[in-house]
Amino acid sequence: MKCKLSWLRIAAGGVVLSALTLTGCKTSDDAAAAASQMAATSQQLCSYYKALQTTFQQTDELYQLNEQLNSKPYTAENQQLLKNNEAELAKRAQLATDLSSLSEGFGALSASATPSNVASAASQVEADLDKLSPVKASSTEQGALKLAVQQLASAVQEHKEREAAKAMEGAAQSLSDLFAKETEIWNSTEQVYSQIAANLASSLVDANVTDNGAVLEVALTPFGLIRNGSIGDMNGKLAPVAKQQITTKKAAMDEAYRSATDGMAKALAQMAQRIQALADGKPMTERRAPLSLATVQAWVTQVNGVANTLAPASGAAASPAKSGSGKAK
Repeated sequence: MKCKLSWLRIAAGGVVLSALTLTGCKTSDDAAAAASQMAATSQQLCSYYKALQTTFQQTDELYQLNEQLNSKPYTAENQQLLKNNEAELAKRAQLATDLSSLSEGFGALSASATPSNVASAASQVEADLDKLSPVKASSTEQGALKLAVQQLASAVQEHKEREAAKAMEGAAQSLSDLFAKETEIWNSTEQVYSQIAANLASSLVDANVTDNGAVLEVALTPFGLIRNGSIGDMNGKLAPVAKQQITTKKAAMDEAYRSATDGMAKALAQMAQRIQALADGKPMTERRAPLSLATVQAWVTQVNGVANTLAPASGAAASPAKSGSGKAK
């Protein structure tokens, strides 16, 4: 699925309408700045979930590999749990796409067909929300988001810009709350992913099937030297260094994910606050997208880099990544 300007862009359109009608040119400039920030934030939200999908696909592959090599059971219960959560993330990705489509109607409210188009798009979003199964008791947030979308559609059809802006505020806040409420369940799978990957890598080092000579490159590369393809007995001597590298990189992977999740949560909360300020008729004081989005992009780049490296062997590039969650038992 292509990352469109998704969940938060819906808020930008409503704010633009409110600003243009209620407070004139200065606030219109503010609303345009907010719209740009919403677009950047929604794009990163899409990228975040797509990166999660890649991680969850690799988790499934690691479970299967660990079962084959180390006789670690990949139980039917864990498989089903992973499959169920993959399906839930796929639904959320579809919801993001349809919310993006809903936002497209806000650019031309004067067009006679726009209200009916918005109503149709809003109905699709409502249908998407009805399909979601609550994760971590998130049904309250899902219901609040659905209500905000309904209010938005009604306000647009009646050309009530202030009410539309208030509905945008509700949608943005509900989306922020939903993300925060569901974070824990997705976190659990990332932790499983990094742990099972590290354990499997360490066992492969112990089995002497890895080329530990790669750890020498930190000493050789600065001087333009290339290690010998066959390092013989030194491979075993380098095993402890290789295992320490696994430990260090696992910690870095976990920290990058935590930073990205915190950054995404902060960005969503900030955008909800900015929309609220505009809906209340206050000036836009911040002209940049939330700075925390940089940590999200850093993690996304890291995940995609690993996926691209694995693609020739695993075939991950040939089909869209699956998603999922569920802690190993």
